[in-house]
Amino acid sequence: MEDKELKRFIGGEGIAAYFYWKNVPPHIAPFDEENCLIFATGPLTGTDIPGAGRAVVAGKSPQSYPEGYTISSFGGEWGAELRYAGCDVLLIRGRAEKPVYLWIKNSEVEIRNAEHLWGKDTFETRRKIKDELNDEEVKIISIGKAGENKVRFASIIHRSGHAAGQGGFGAVMGSKNLKAVAVRGTRRGIQVADPEKTLQLVEHVKKLATLQGISKETSPLYEGFSKVGSPVVEALVPFIQKYKIRNTGCMGCPKPCHVFLDIPNIGAGEITCVQWFYGWLQLGVTGEVDEASFLAKTLADKHGINVYELLQMIPFLLVAVEKNLISEKDLGIPASKFPSKEFIEPLISKIANREGLGDALAEGTWRFAEKIGKLNEYLSLSEIHDDIALKFGPIAGYMGYSSNGHGYCAHYDPRDFSVAALLWATNHRDPWSYSHEYIAIVEWSGLDFEEQQKVGKVAYGSENSIHPMGAPNYTEDEARAAIIIQNRSVLKNSLILCDWIYPLLTTPASPDYIGDPTLFSKMYSAVTGEEVTEEYLLSVGERIFNLERAILVREGRRREGDSLPEYLFNYPHYWTQSPPLNKEKWEKFKDLYYVLRGWDPQTGIPTKEKLTELGLNDIAEELKKYT
Repeated sequence: MEDKELKRFIGGEGIAAYFYWKNVPPHIAPFDEENCLIFATGPLTGTDIPGAGRAVVAGKSPQSYPEGYTISSFGGEWGAELRYAGCDVLLIRGRAEKPVYLWIKNSEVEIRNAEHLWGKDTFETRRKIKDELNDEEVKIISIGKAGENKVRFASIIHRSGHAAGQGGFGAVMGSKNLKAVAVRGTRRGIQVADPEKTLQLVEHVKKLATLQGISKETSPLYEGFSKVGSPVVEALVPFIQKYKIRNTGCMGCPKPCHVFLDIPNIGAGEITCVQWFYGWLQLGVTGEVDEASFLAKTLADKHGINVYELLQMIPFLLVAVEKNLISEKDLGIPASKFPSKEFIEPLISKIANREGLGDALAEGTWRFAEKIGKLNEYLSLSEIHDDIALKFGPIAGYMGYSSNGHGYCAHYDPRDFSVAALLWATNHRDPWSYSHEYIAIVEWSGLDFEEQQKVGKVAYGSENSIHPMGAPNYTEDEARAAIIIQNRSVLKNSLILCDWIYPLLTTPASPDYIGDPTLFSKMYSAVTGEEVTEEYLLSVGERIFNLERAILVREGRRREGDSLPEYLFNYPHYWTQSPPLNKEKWEKFKDLYYVLRGWDPQTGIPTKEKLTELGLNDIAEELKKYT
């Protein structure tokens, strides 16, 4: 790859999107041999920069509805180890005749037999590969039975709790008969252009860093963060304290966000965020959380299943049984056993092994609803809105329930904030897993509304980019905030940095709680030696986002695909009481967004002028064939 292309797209998500554009024509399906599975690191990966321990995965997704391009990412040490081994990007195409795993050591790549590993869970696979290679320092990603059986929402698992969950790329690995990728690099560390400046930035970040923007004691995550070192709701704290061994995180992180638990008869492992999905559901039903919450996470990781999809699926499944859309006999699990281990254990097993109804569930919630003839009812929640909301409960349900689009589980509801509506509608998946910055300000920081608006002025150029929950104004300031977030998020995923720390917009270490929004350019300049401004890097982010939009357009996306489920326009949010979106104002809001983006408002396609302005002349020329 030429240096000019590296500068155009930086690394990570940007480079992955570029390779996808070059190598995956629109007619290729997720499980076709020609689909490329792309693992990418960024220029900051493996350096001492805090939060630079992640890797991006890209390809055509079997989970998305409809199937199409998307990305996922995961933390830990695997991405850094790949760079230490002399590799920045790993592109995998084709299909092995028999199960194999890749062994990469210091740029040497070996395809090794994995027939003895096929059928093993991810934890056992990791252990056996380390023993086989006689090296405890090997970093491994692998799939479980869900990936082997091409469950559409199968995850790729690293360590005991880091997952590339969204997108179903574990199933893509399975379709290639690829069980694992083991990496070892003996060249420790990455040479940086300005070591002194890099170390200064490391200390600067350590001083300011928080998680999820938590800045004041009024944050709903403050108690969990202060007591167990992880941004969890307070109701989980006693359970965590009972079984916690330590905090763990990604390579070199000053704010390790996972808690490592050891529970008798279940085992030990890391857990954070949505891995508490079953605990959230338990709290909604019983007001308590028990060991089944950790069992659910552990089984999902061992089988390699995306827990976000389980969070979307279980409430719908329970309602489907109650409404006689499916019988409990067909389900093969007593629904009355929810939320115990007697419910979740067989459910995960049936899905991973495609056993009985598990075969249909392995297609994902949207496709399962479609199979039983109820997809329209699911997306409109006609006659089942309150039922679904109640099954999610007040913890998970507060952040959203059902689905917000494209086949993915609800996550920060568009009725609460107009920015969330635009991010969901115009993305290729759940946008929030790598775009937490706005939610961090308005929900998790603990700042009052006036303080939030001051952050909005710095972050998005206007205090009016922030509005009270459930009271959107559908204005240019709000649309521009969504655009800035999108550009900055793909930039962050190209450098690559942790979304729970960056961009560091709020901090408890500053009297006004405003962080340092110029960190990306400072870090990039110190590491690469190329002096750049924040504005320049954001323009690169805009270029990458438009490249990804071109990919979606080539695969059939148009304005009508920038949509949200109908229930968001028909019902208020059950838990926050935010009113439904106003459909007329929403369509005009989209017009405003497209104009600000430089896209055709009628089609949602980037104009030739915009692509040329962004240095994407070659993309504009190719895109003509599909428009």
